[in-house]
Amino acid sequence: MSEVSFSSIKDSSKSPDTEIASLADEKDQDVEAACANERGEESSAPWSRARRSYHFLRIVVFTVYRQLLTSICIINLITIVVIVASDSGLPLRTAATAAVSNLTVPILIRQDYIRNILFRTCWSIPHTAPLWLRRRLAKIYENGGVHTGGAVCAIGWHIAFVSILTRDHVQGRRRDIALLSLCYALLAILVAIAVLALPRIRDRNHNLFENVHRLGGWSCVLVFWPTLVLFVRSEASSSTGTKLAHALAKTPAFWLLVIISIHVIYPWVLLRKVAVVKTEHLSDRATRLYFSPKESIRPLHGVSISDAPLHEWHSFAAISDTGGTEGGAASCIVSKAGDWTAKTVNHPAAFYYMRGCHITGALYMAKVFKRVVIMATGSGVGPCLALFGHAPKTKIRFLWFASSPRSTFGENIVGRVLQQDPQAVIWDTQMEGQARPDIVTMAHAMYTAMEAEALFFISNKKLTKKVVRELKVLGVPAYAPVFDS
Repeated sequence: MSEVSFSSIKDSSKSPDTEIASLADEKDQDVEAACANERGEESSAPWSRARRSYHFLRIVVFTVYRQLLTSICIINLITIVVIVASDSGLPLRTAATAAVSNLTVPILIRQDYIRNILFRTCWSIPHTAPLWLRRRLAKIYENGGVHTGGAVCAIGWHIAFVSILTRDHVQGRRRDIALLSLCYALLAILVAIAVLALPRIRDRNHNLFENVHRLGGWSCVLVFWPTLVLFVRSEASSSTGTKLAHALAKTPAFWLLVIISIHVIYPWVLLRKVAVVKTEHLSDRATRLYFSPKESIRPLHGVSISDAPLHEWHSFAAISDTGGTEGGAASCIVSKAGDWTAKTVNHPAAFYYMRGCHITGALYMAKVFKRVVIMATGSGVGPCLALFGHAPKTKIRFLWFASSPRSTFGENIVGRVLQQDPQAVIWDTQMEGQARPDIVTMAHAMYTAMEAEALFFISNKKLTKKVVRELKVLGVPAYAPVFDS
């Protein structure tokens, strides 16, 4: 394999966030046309336009997220067609069961322990497995379509349930004001959660979205219980000699709601307060927090911490302290990217609340490949450090863009990078005299020279989406965290 090398860039005196934002905010060029020109093709040729359309549909439209969401919606549509065709209508009990069944799916797929099981299962695939299979399994982190699809279909089934219940109430077949009121209250909560989850609204009101999503979800479960009991009671009253407890035990929705309640409560049982034994102030933009050695964190897992657990949580990669200076304490790097992180960098707390189940992430699927390129900007180096040393069978080449990396993140972190990959390219965006780096071109060149099987990119939301899309059009299997899922 041939090697690739680059010279360091010298750019303006911008902060890391400003630099990355300026790169990300540049007007997008026609990616497909640029790809065609690089191959010496005429972008105006009819077959070239067809190829660009194909790439757009394959990369932008038919993502794994949308494939999963669409599949769940299709399964539900087929189900309702079969039920209506066979029963000459939609039974009220069936609509209730379908609504709770679909609500169970998004709740289970969001549990950290279930997510970890999925990741570890995919990790177990050997490097001798076909590359196409490993590349497919590496996208296990793009399971947000299951969450969204299940939630959307749950709302659809609940609307059907409320519609039938309202019709029966108007026609006098079933008059239960309490049941009807609870159903409409539940529908209002579900719709509010769905509306605030729309990407544009979510981006503008992220804190509101987080609070409504969490508190609204709990409210849904609380409202569902009396709703189900009232509904089953109304059904049982029409059957002489049927007791409410017996009727509930025979109702699938009851047992599904039990499962939902257990999975909603269980993570909070494991919540604990963890001490910060050391704070390493890397720069005015980044801080490294070392947690108590009593807090055991498995390799390739991250931490979710908060100083107000009912309001907001923030996830970070957990880095092992290979130097042993803190008795084996795990740490994480926090850099300024918002109000909470800025507060943490400037005034770190002595304690943080931590979720009981430590989660794994997209970057750690690099383990399923023989050779990978890892690319990061700024504090994205944190998850990369967590991967180093825990993927012994994977050859890693590293490409890092940061503003004054040695002064911002410290010699220790730069040393860790070079220890993992002596040929690592560390691009200092604070140096003066040259143009900005062409991230896509550099990544593609390193990927090609290494004959890598995949490329992973850790950066902010806007730049990640732009770079990953361009790399995919160039034929590079690029992986990155999913921000909207």
